[in-house]
Amino acid sequence: MTGELDDICAQVDCPKCGAELSVPYRQMRLQKAAACSCGAMIRLEDDTPIAAIQRLIDEANPPHPDNDG
Repeated sequence: MTGELDDICAQVDCPKCGAELSVPYRQMRLQKAAACSCGAMIRLEDDTPIAAIQRLIDEANPPHPDNDG
């Protein structure tokens, strides 16, 4: 179960140039920062409750008897 959410991405706007970055949850969890091509370093904070993330996963892939473990 560890790392199963790591491929989920969040969109982050660069405060310096306004570019939108797609940051994987793994990077948010481990590195706590993202670098923009303009040279800005963006500090990441994940304050989203795990229940909200699980709800989004369930909406995208509703549990079925075949895949509900």
